[in-house]
Amino acid sequence: MNKVLVIEDDEAIRENTAELLAIGNYSVITAENGSAGFVQAKEHRPDVVLCDMMMPKTDGYTFLKLVRSDKNLQHIPIIFCSAGTLPLNEQNRLIKAGNGFLKKPFLEEDLLNIIKVTLSGSVKE
Repeated sequence: MNKVLVIEDDEAIRENTAELLAIGNYSVITAENGSAGFVQAKEHRPDVVLCDMMMPKTDGYTFLKLVRSDKNLQHIPIIFCSAGTLPLNEQNRLIKAGNGFLKKPFLEEDLLNIIKVTLSGSVKE
């Protein structure tokens, strides 16, 4: 079973996303910000990360830098998600640096599809 790390500061979105992924037959680990997500990534070595772009303490960009600088984690694909509240240039920078993008709010089928496509090694959307 593939492991997905969900990093999201909004508890309701985090729990709902985790539940949808569990129903989709994924093992799910959650974290409330990028710093906690980095700790979880080091401990659990997920197959893919779904990470919010804007979070308190450690945002998506800082999480990306931490993961890409760790030789044991740098290979893990990162899908960013956002409601589009970041400035467009920052959002585009993260989308290009990641392995996929999911706009919030998203449908269950879109969530499961992007995880499946990313795990299969397909190219960014």
